[in-house]
Amino acid sequence: MKNKKITLLFVILAIVIVGIVSYLTLRPQHQEFLPQTFAQLPEKPKPIAKFHNGPSIKSVAFSPVDSSIIATADQYGTVKLWNTNDSNNPVRIFSHPALSTLITFSPSGKLLVSSDFSKVILWDVATGKKLNSLNGSSGQIAFSPDGNILAIPKAHVKLWDIRDPDNLTEIGILPYEPPEGIHNWGARALDISPDGKWIASAHNNGTVNVWDFQSKQLVKTLEPTLELKTSHERIETIKFSPDNRYLAICAYSANCILWTVPEWKHHGEINRGLIAGLAFSPDGKMCAFANPSPIMGKGIELRLAANGAPITSLPIETWGVAFSYNGEMLATGGEDGFLRLWRFKPNISELVTTSFDVIKIMYIIGPGENPQNGISSKLDRMIREVQKYYADEMERHGFGRKTFTFETDENGKAKIYLIKAEQTKNLDFSNVTWLAVSNDYNSFFNFSRQNNFAGYRYNTFEYYPWIRGTTSNKIRGKKIEGVNYGQLIYASARTVNHDTVAYELLRSAFNLPNVDRKLVPNFLTRINAMKLSKCEVEWLNKSRFFNPNQPFFDKRPKIEMKVSQVDTSDSRLFQFSIADMDGIHQVQLFVPIDIKNQRWRKKFYECQALEGKDKATVEFEISDPEIKTVALRMIDMHGNIASREFHIKDKEP
Repeated sequence: MKNKKITLLFVILAIVIVGIVSYLTLRPQHQEFLPQTFAQLPEKPKPIAKFHNGPSIKSVAFSPVDSSIIATADQYGTVKLWNTNDSNNPVRIFSHPALSTLITFSPSGKLLVSSDFSKVILWDVATGKKLNSLNGSSGQIAFSPDGNILAIPKAHVKLWDIRDPDNLTEIGILPYEPPEGIHNWGARALDISPDGKWIASAHNNGTVNVWDFQSKQLVKTLEPTLELKTSHERIETIKFSPDNRYLAICAYSANCILWTVPEWKHHGEINRGLIAGLAFSPDGKMCAFANPSPIMGKGIELRLAANGAPITSLPIETWGVAFSYNGEMLATGGEDGFLRLWRFKPNISELVTTSFDVIKIMYIIGPGENPQNGISSKLDRMIREVQKYYADEMERHGFGRKTFTFETDENGKAKIYLIKAEQTKNLDFSNVTWLAVSNDYNSFFNFSRQNNFAGYRYNTFEYYPWIRGTTSNKIRGKKIEGVNYGQLIYASARTVNHDTVAYELLRSAFNLPNVDRKLVPNFLTRINAMKLSKCEVEWLNKSRFFNPNQPFFDKRPKIEMKVSQVDTSDSRLFQFSIADMDGIHQVQLFVPIDIKNQRWRKKFYECQALEGKDKATVEFEISDPEIKTVALRMIDMHGNIASREFHIKDKEP
């Protein structure tokens, strides 16, 4: 009997314990609604005026004395004069009988010169009358500061006295003897310094000659950089800055080099893909680079001339770009046939106040949705855990507790930018790396990245908020569109965690894809199992994300390869010659994942450290004879990344 009572008591006690546990487990959880503040993403710059020119515009120019007057030249040679107050009707139309015409105003603004390979024509701006013509130019022409002399590049640089437009007089040819064995050495583009002391001409052998403009004596020959030696025939632009501090030389398929004046010392290089046009702001502080390519980093990019720091970008495919003489407006001639005007706020160059190599976080919500409670704190904790993970891994390999940085608000918390589905277009995502977190797991987020050989990235993305009951991505709702010239990483607010973000940063932002990594399905790798290799950490040690305030200039590297057999085996020795005046930190070799599709994804093979050498030869031995494609990636001492892919052809029998 006693045992039965004890058993009953234990049963009752167990029921009570189960009841208490069930109550504590199943009762409604109290949610602490804390106030959340979010940053608002600014809109990208919008044109203040749009003129329908018609055909694709190849050149634009502002009057140097009247910012309300703009000239355009289209692909068929039609030159139009526009007034900024009337976007419908051009003031005048000049017919230049050639394609892809360049245009230039005289310093007084009274003459407009149109030029191509066969003709140089002088026009009277006031009347539209053709005044005279000369033999053609092979590229950019220039006026002397007083407007009395016109310099034209061709086989030689010829100088013409144009004070009497009815009677043009040739007054000289600038002397130049090309190096022995150089045949295609003719001048391609030229410019005269604003103070009238110097005239510089870019030649087809890749050199730039500088003469004393008064004595006509050659004073300096600027040798081309490594890349210009192979792409010198496409030097499109050579310009002195208005403050006489710099001479810029821009090659179409390479980069832009700035030299100091009059020391003629190398100032810096800017790699940004194709460069079809360049303009300096009137104060000489900013450079605007024009790019017509939809693939290789299209658009206008503004940078500081002093250090190459990026200011902002305009996603417009264009050949021509020009500043107004008062510096308040920028004109762009679009491939779509539209002339656009952009207005700048005072002291726009002062906007470069923070590093671009930081992680920023955007939080996206769909139509009618509210932010998740506590999402800002969740994302703040998550990004700090990722930051700590990288610091731990760097320290484990002996590099100290270096880690990346993320943007914070005035309270030191992670700055979260709120983007609503109603904000559909014109958002400015700048030149940075974004972690994009979507509120809806079922939303469709798509972005495409296009890379050129310079490593310059251009991303477009579309975000379709999910609407219940729909199945097609295209009708889910109003899409969000944006442009980003850095990196874009996507995560869901429901599943985002430090594991997946750490991996995605490594793969996408820090440019270390598939290095020594064995991943479980869906990339759900636990951080404790994701240990970084010495090769990866060594790469990160010079990454711009781990080293704030690195120089923005980037000297162009050179990578060449040759392959030889190793003894009589199937192994081959891949030998790479590398040169980079910024100093080479590390190189990595990648080989195909799929032998049948060797042009697609690559996997890491091996790395070598070069400890800052500016020139080196590295060798990798590969035993698989089926490998026909390899890629070499390198990072320099300032964190600049470049890569080149090589395809090996079979020997002909």
